[in-house]
Amino acid sequence: MILHDGLLLLGGVVALYLYDSALLLYHNEVILISSRRGCRISGGSAFELGGRYVFLPLPLFPHQPLFRLTWPQQGVFDGSVQPVRFHRVRVALEVIAPWTLLLLALFVVGLPYVLFVSRNATALLAWLAVVYAVIVVTLMQVYRYRKALNLSSRAVAAIALDAVLCAPFALNVIRKIGLRQRVDVDLRTVAATMLPAPALHDLTGILRERIKTSLGFVDPDTAASRALDAYLNYFEGLRK
Repeated sequence: MILHDGLLLLGGVVALYLYDSALLLYHNEVILISSRRGCRISGGSAFELGGRYVFLPLPLFPHQPLFRLTWPQQGVFDGSVQPVRFHRVRVALEVIAPWTLLLLALFVVGLPYVLFVSRNATALLAWLAVVYAVIVVTLMQVYRYRKALNLSSRAVAAIALDAVLCAPFALNVIRKIGLRQRVDVDLRTVAATMLPAPALHDLTGILRERIKTSLGFVDPDTAASRALDAYLNYFEGLRK
């Protein structure tokens, strides 16, 4: 395999992975990033596409689950306050994480070695076989823990189809499972019970900017504007 072909193949793999990783967030959405060191919050980048904020997770951390959270655009949470139940999902995902990291190593280390050092078609086929073996084992774990992960058989099939049809998409299995979780909780509950100080600081900054924008679309000194102010003040109060 010549160098040019290897670079094209590697570039295509990276492009497919990043494309599958990227998310578009609405004005009232944030991403909770879970890791062993705690939780982080992101509202996406400043770059907007179609009125939504582009979020690209760290490429070398596909084992960190992502959860999509929202806050009410009018500042009033309509549902009853629900406890945060991420623990069972996070424990199940920890079983899948080593396989995701192994798959990442095969792409980050194994593929460049095969393309630029070995330059052997047989080695490339062997690499591909190992990659799909790891993908199959990963999907078996997803199916095994599907109840703990709140996944229907159809959801498991959809995740499996993506991974099998495009191997780089398999790197995002854990992220896709996290994003499929239905999180019917008030963001205030998450802030008060889960977030460390740095994450709370980031969340408050995002809310301050987004709610300020929302206030530009409502009349001042109305019920809507007061509700939004009160919602933001709650988070400001947690930081004191």
